[in-house]
Amino acid sequence: MLMQTAELKPQVKLLSRAELDAYDPEAESWQKQFTRRYTHHSELKNVLNNIEDVNETVYSKFAIAVTPYMAKLMDRDDPDCPIRKQYLPSFHEETRPGFHTLLDELGEEGDTIPDTSVVHRYPRRVLFLVSNTCAVLCRFCTRKRMVAQPDGSVHKDQIERSIDYIAGNKDIEDVLLSGGDPLTFTDERLDYILGQIRERAPHVRFLRMGSRMVVQLPTRITPELCAILEKHRVQMVNIHINHPKEITPLLRRRVKMIQKAGIMMGLQTVCLKGINDDVAVMRELFMQAIEMGVRPYYVYSTDMVEGAHHFIVPHHRMLELYEGLRGWISGPAVPTFVVDGLGGLGKLPIIPTYVHEEIRADGQGTTVKCRNYKGMTVEMPGLGLDFRVPSQSNG
Repeated sequence: MLMQTAELKPQVKLLSRAELDAYDPEAESWQKQFTRRYTHHSELKNVLNNIEDVNETVYSKFAIAVTPYMAKLMDRDDPDCPIRKQYLPSFHEETRPGFHTLLDELGEEGDTIPDTSVVHRYPRRVLFLVSNTCAVLCRFCTRKRMVAQPDGSVHKDQIERSIDYIAGNKDIEDVLLSGGDPLTFTDERLDYILGQIRERAPHVRFLRMGSRMVVQLPTRITPELCAILEKHRVQMVNIHINHPKEITPLLRRRVKMIQKAGIMMGLQTVCLKGINDDVAVMRELFMQAIEMGVRPYYVYSTDMVEGAHHFIVPHHRMLELYEGLRGWISGPAVPTFVVDGLGGLGKLPIIPTYVHEEIRADGQGTTVKCRNYKGMTVEMPGLGLDFRVPSQSNG
């Protein structure tokens, strides 16, 4: 039996261009909006111009799904619109890069507990994949192996065994619900899963959730949902935004609803070529995030999953982007840049060298050279010494 999601409802009539222009997402339920998703590039040709034709084989690899809300945010004419490029299939997905791509680049399956959907890589925290459904499908999705795939569904018995595992392992202190997207579940199913974790695993000290749906379909955030999150003491919701154009007045209002429930909010971003690999874009994105009380958390390199090679930003450019943020915008607005190591190595920070130790020219020990965000340097010889404080004698 599959867990209950909005996707199980029948599809209704798609919006035309005129209807989309006049569309008010707050005028109908999030469930109905979910059923109005565009699921083929030919459907989007009715509301957007200059849609690229792609081979049908692209859909055999990864489906397409775009909510009316996201379609309305897309530039009608510009194929380089940063929102369009994230969600519309491209001919690049039909080509093979000069390097190897993987279905499970992060090696999550190797750390998945058998017969569950729990990825237990780190000693005291787990990733709990509760759904394989998202409101809108990102072309660079790191979990293409399961998201929107018929054989990737998370079944009810898997959910139950996963909760059993978390309840039976007292060392687990941190549980992250992800997917897919947990918010594709009905309120009732979320209430059940969160309640079971809190009731059966009191040793869990930090319960958090990752969701792109907050951005892709903000009306999913309702007073009823926020009451459930507050009731079960969900302490953090991480949302995924890649470009300032995704931050709308509606999103800001719904984020405020989550915050009023006493929940911390973090931001995760993927560094994407041609979308946000620009210092000015990232500065604006992270300052807008911190302005609405959402703390930038991670900027990920694009994973080397099949069909996403054209989004990859070189390592040296990511270093440049980081240097364009630190010192130039508010400190709390600067996220950690990371690359996910192949085969389950985990998140590895991408950090420029601001402080390094060198052997002194006279050969007498070492000195530390420091560089600030403007490139100014200073030598600090004292930091190269290992001062030993003698213990006091009682005699």
